[in-house]
Amino acid sequence: MVDQSDLDASKAKRGWWFAVVFLLVVVGLVVFLAHVQIVEQNRDVLIGILGVITGSISSMMAIASGRDPSEVEDLREKLAKANADREALIARLRDAQIQLQLHRDQLADLQFSIIERLSILAHDVQRRDPELTELKDTVAQWLPSSEEP
Repeated sequence: MVDQSDLDASKAKRGWWFAVVFLLVVVGLVVFLAHVQIVEQNRDVLIGILGVITGSISSMMAIASGRDPSEVEDLREKLAKANADREALIARLRDAQIQLQLHRDQLADLQFSIIERLSILAHDVQRRDPELTELKDTVAQWLPSSEEP
């Protein structure tokens, strides 16, 4: 059974050899055309063909240097998919945090209303203002600093 990495390696080697041969053909064509005069009848066609050939030199040089454009596109697609997954997870986490905060608020409101209605505990338990709460040093050290930039 043939391994996928062997197939990829042989494909990359064939692409590299093709790129090198293509570059040699282009260089040979340029040297040939430097010594031979182009006939006026075929001038436009030859210039168009040469333009197409020389336009693909950059991609052939990229392949010859080891960077395959199709691999770059595959990596871009994978990155886009990973970013989409990350955005979806962030949105789910945000929604879960919102639901959790709503649940906590409703539970606290329910507890406060029950305590206020119970006559026995109504005088002993008071609402506390979060702004006036003093934290122990072990808890306060983990809070972000409130320095303004």
